[in-house]
This record gives sequence, structure tokens and C-alpha cells, in this order.
Amino acid sequence: MDGHDRGAKVICRSLRDAGFEVIYTGLRRTPEEIVSAAIQEDVDILGLSSLSGAHNILFPEILSLLKKKGAGNITVIGGGIIPEKDIPGLKKAGLKVVFPPGTKTADIVEWIHKNIE
Repeated sequence: MDGHDRGAKVICRSLRDAGFEVIYTGLRRTPEEIVSAAIQEDVDILGLSSLSGAHNILFPEILSLLKKKGAGNITVIGGGIIPEKDIPGLKKAGLKVVFPPGTKTADIVEWIHKNIE
């Protein structure tokens, strides 16, 4: 979502290497663009990353847009620089899990295998 995508690219590669089809939309996408791409590509899971501190605004907006467009069944996960105190509010908005910096990519792959059909 913001200007730092190294971590997102590492996760994309790890997911691809684990056998997932991955669609990376790039940097600086608006919530509308993200939701549109997720719906168009018929994704099962949407991963969001934010290092800018705007996660409390952008993540809930994306979750709300998904519901408004009839795609509330898409599982949304997040990562980036997200303070521990912000996680409960993001989960209340519908985010399933937050993977903080330093999370092993194998742990993300395992979470997806266990939680997504």
C-alpha cells in the first residue's frame, strides 16, 4: 500500500514457492484499486502491508469496501509496522491476522494452509 515493498515481495516469492498463485499489484494502490483487483482476480486471501502508519485508516476501509461489494468472504491478512495496541481494532474491523516484522515466511505459509480452504 505504501512505498516500502521489499517485505511484501519476499512474502510473495515465498508463497509462490509454496505453490500458491500470487498476484502482486505493486505500490501505492488505493483501497478501491486493491478491492477491485481482489474481486476481479477472484482471490481467496488478500494480504495487505503498511509501513506508513496508515493501517488504522486503510485496512478498515478495504475491509468495508469488500463487504459493500459483496466480497466480504475474502480473508484479509496484514503485515508491516503495526503497533501491538492497534491489532485488536484491526481484528474487530475484520482483519484475520497480523504478521509483524520478523515473522518467518514459513509461519505465514503454515497459517494460510491451516486457515484457508
